[in-house]
Amino acid sequence: MSYGWATIFTVGAWLVGGFLDGLLGSGALSLNTLFAIIAMGCCIMKFIKDNNIQ
Repeated sequence: MSYGWATIFTVGAWLVGGFLDGLLGSGALSLNTLFAIIAMGCCIMKFIKDNNIQ
């Protein structure tokens, strides 16, 4: 996984979270931040798995 893909997934998750926040009408949930953090965490875990870092 490269930095480009990690960036695309993180921004995509941020946009989906913002859309869901707007759809639910609740700005207090901050789903865009939550989804972006989860997506970046998944990218980091995949990078570690692919490179066999221990």
